[in-house]
Amino acid sequence: MVVSTANMHLQGSFYILKKRCKVTLTHDGISWVPEGNPECYRQVRPAEILGCWLCPKASLSCCHYAHPITPTPGHASPLAVARCKHSLGKGMDSGLTLEYCDRGRGLKWKSRTVVLVHAAGDVVVTWHHAIWSLIQGLTLRPRKVLVVINPVGGKRQAHQIYKQKVAPLFSRAALHTTVVQTEYRGHGRQLVEDGVGMEEMDGVVAVGGDGLVNELVMGLLMSAARKAGIDPHDPDIILPTTHLRLGIIPGGSTDAMCHGTHGTSDVTTAALHIIMGDSRCVDVAAIHRNNHLQSVATTMVSYGYFGDLLKTSEQWRKLGPSRYLVSGVLQFLKNRSYEGQLRVLTPANPLAQPYDINICSHQCSVCDKAAMSLPTPGDWLQFTGRWSVVTSALVSCACRLSPCGISPSAHLGDGCTDLILVSGGSRCRILSYLFRTAYMGNAVSLNHVNLHRVQEVHFTPKLTGPKSSWNCDGEQLLEPALRLKVHCQRLRLFCRGVEIGTEDFSKTAPNSKSASL
Repeated sequence: MVVSTANMHLQGSFYILKKRCKVTLTHDGISWVPEGNPECYRQVRPAEILGCWLCPKASLSCCHYAHPITPTPGHASPLAVARCKHSLGKGMDSGLTLEYCDRGRGLKWKSRTVVLVHAAGDVVVTWHHAIWSLIQGLTLRPRKVLVVINPVGGKRQAHQIYKQKVAPLFSRAALHTTVVQTEYRGHGRQLVEDGVGMEEMDGVVAVGGDGLVNELVMGLLMSAARKAGIDPHDPDIILPTTHLRLGIIPGGSTDAMCHGTHGTSDVTTAALHIIMGDSRCVDVAAIHRNNHLQSVATTMVSYGYFGDLLKTSEQWRKLGPSRYLVSGVLQFLKNRSYEGQLRVLTPANPLAQPYDINICSHQCSVCDKAAMSLPTPGDWLQFTGRWSVVTSALVSCACRLSPCGISPSAHLGDGCTDLILVSGGSRCRILSYLFRTAYMGNAVSLNHVNLHRVQEVHFTPKLTGPKSSWNCDGEQLLEPALRLKVHCQRLRLFCRGVEIGTEDFSKTAPNSKSASL
């Protein structure tokens, strides 16, 4: 049965938790309201419909009934499928379980189910097919994705996280997956860059930390450059936008990229945004050395304290995420600082200032303006000094260790990065910076901390004296000399940005149990 979604309008009476409800299905979504109780009205938009299957008990064990079945010789007809193993065969036992995405408390999303019960099995099947026709008509919703899992990242629980929390949601949403586990460093990049079997994919999903995300972003950009006939190693070119969207399932130690794009590192929230087909373009920074694209960055690139921290922590990987705390204390006691020279390119007319109190959100006017008109390059500035921290933050870099982030006012897609310079000296300076960053989010107010919003960064270390290394999205870059250039909104992600003040498109009475289960 094929149902046209152009002029779709189905209306009928179903029982929800033994209450008779009026249910309406249109191209704008599905809604239901108990008869005589209009304040319990509930509406779910099409993109938020996770899936449906024919079961009157909302049992997840019946998810193999989820997809519309075309009658074929020797197979059960759709009408027969309406009676699953939970049907009692006594009157009103034909049920349709609808699963949808719902905003929970704060920034987290969760899945809910509601059961629509009707006496006529053929009516239930008609609605079943109509709902799936509506879902299949969503152009932004992915149909097939490549899932790349890093089994050794973070607490080494990425595979378990995907199997227990993500795979069941993908299955019930009819999202087909090809799952691959990385076997060595750089494997994720190779999978995407080679492009074998990628033509039929609608996206790539990373299950791991920021290091795996970095690998996949590098592969996606290299693949896009090859298709566009562009040499990505030329530092003066503008990288093309990635063809495929990237989804991030947090499974690392900090998961800063996931937190910065969703406002939370909740696994279910990240998975539901992928299913709903959310799409947003974010900035990416290209790091060149000797006319060679050495790496890319999506969160931050940091020299000094955070570079030394990463280098030391690699020796204690068996400790898991706690190795960063141990390494951080050690670097604080060492109190190292490094001399060097910085040349930075500032925007001629910045769309926002790095000290603004308004943060980037899902409806960000700054990012919208940048998408319409790329920021114009302005003047070059030069700094020479001794710093304990030199950080280029493309996003806020918020995570569980720093809820406000390293740069709370950074934007996802303004074509700029926030350059943070922490002068070296006493341990009190680095301690005050770390404390303010972790707990207060206003470290830039300190006298020994300077913040600049720039488009390009050139760093040259002092020829003599100690040198640090760069921490690039949790991966180490050994060469201290660096050239970083921000490319505006070149990475497509399955996200919508941090949701602040989201409008409530549905209304449900606080004590009503008839709207959802």
